[in-house]
Amino acid sequence: MKSDRKKFVGFYHYGVILTYISVIAAIVGICFSAMGRSGIGIICLLVSGVCDAFDGAVAKTRKDRTMQDKMFGEQIDSLSDMVAFGVAPAMIGFGLGMREWYWYPVFAVFALCALIRLAYYNVTEEIRCSDENAGERTSFEGLPVTNVAVALPVFWLVATMFLNYWNGLVTKLIMTGAYLLIAFLFVFRFRMPKLKTKGLLITIAILTVILVSLFLIKKYCCPV
Repeated sequence: MKSDRKKFVGFYHYGVILTYISVIAAIVGICFSAMGRSGIGIICLLVSGVCDAFDGAVAKTRKDRTMQDKMFGEQIDSLSDMVAFGVAPAMIGFGLGMREWYWYPVFAVFALCALIRLAYYNVTEEIRCSDENAGERTSFEGLPVTNVAVALPVFWLVATMFLNYWNGLVTKLIMTGAYLLIAFLFVFRFRMPKLKTKGLLITIAILTVILVSLFLIKKYCCPV
């Protein structure tokens, strides 16, 4: 009798491809950041952010999703977020030269707050989904970890404008403030509206304008 068991565990279809790409980009970014190439780490963070922004929309286009398929997608999305938006951003700071022991608590706090935020979201989302009367989620409690892909590149571009000041201390202090502020917003209880596809596209367009502007300012006004 022929078995219907698959030879490999997991699910392999276009509905999860963006999540897989996000993880791959995060790993590449971590490796380059470890070698001191934090700029490539930032680019990889942006790639992960774009993938995460639209992975849910892509997954929903599959009409034949099973419950197991859907649950798998939710799990890998959360796990990939920890790698892409919890670990990889910390390594960007390491790549900028924050390699002394006293910077490590900053990275640890950042990653821990990201972990707490992800776990809390998973719990509340499971409870919400179990309620038959619950409608579609319209807001989040605390800053979603994926917003690191929006905030950190801005802080990084500003911080790297001061690499020649006091042996990079100004740059490191700016990044420290960024990590601690973002970590605080992860766990601080406030309501943040959930953007739909149109809102995400507008946000990406605005972020692109800001990043390009900061890059030009850095290139022509703050040579390093």
